[in-house]
Amino acid sequence: MIKIFVAGLLLACAFASSAFAGDIEVTSLLETQGKADPALLIGMERTEKLDSQILAFYVKLPDREILFDTGLRGGNITKRLAEAGVNPEDVKTILLTHLHPDHFGGLVNSEGKAAFPNAEVYLGKVERDYWVDTLKNEKVIEALNLYKINLFEFGDEVFDGVKALDASGHTPGHTVFDITLGDEKLLIVGDIVHFIDVQLPAPDVSVKYDVDPDKARETRKAILDYAASSGAIIAGMHITPPGVIKVRKTATGYEKY
Repeated sequence: MIKIFVAGLLLACAFASSAFAGDIEVTSLLETQGKADPALLIGMERTEKLDSQILAFYVKLPDREILFDTGLRGGNITKRLAEAGVNPEDVKTILLTHLHPDHFGGLVNSEGKAAFPNAEVYLGKVERDYWVDTLKNEKVIEALNLYKINLFEFGDEVFDGVKALDASGHTPGHTVFDITLGDEKLLIVGDIVHFIDVQLPAPDVSVKYDVDPDKARETRKAILDYAASSGAIIAGMHITPPGVIKVRKTATGYEKY
């Protein structure tokens, strides 16, 4: 059984599956929740607003604890961690899926200082080069300069059992993290999907946040195929809280279960 928490509150056997042996604990950290403009969709016209949320995940493995993404600058992720009994000083390892503000922004607190003073940050080299060298994004540079940055390439095993998968399209260096214990898998999928009620049944629909919508579409289907065929649990930063689901293929797309 994998244990799923929401800001420290245990959900009653959310995934009582033999696919996991209890060696992974996932705490879902809710940054914000609200509604989004349907005009964000590419490839579908829709009038009603879309459910929208931002999450991060704190994952306990047998040999380390990892914060995946950090929410918004000066936001609520440190508060959510505190509810789970984790102080900012306790966070030693941060893995970033990509460098959009709702994923890296929480590296910086409301005073402009490092929100996690004892942490090292792990980031894809392609992603770092795009935002720092190509775009010269000041907010990204400011945040990364507060930390020791460790770069990885697609395909690298960042830690034992934690592999960086190429999930480019949403951004050039967008990364999915494949956490494997034996035959057991947890995928931290970042922004593979933004609106699951739309993009699971209709995976060809992209969003205006995608740097390359066509590539994002291909990547989404490849990662969802992998999740469905492997039986992996997926955790996504914009999936309805707690943000953790399993998926299976349908005739035209995917569905959660």
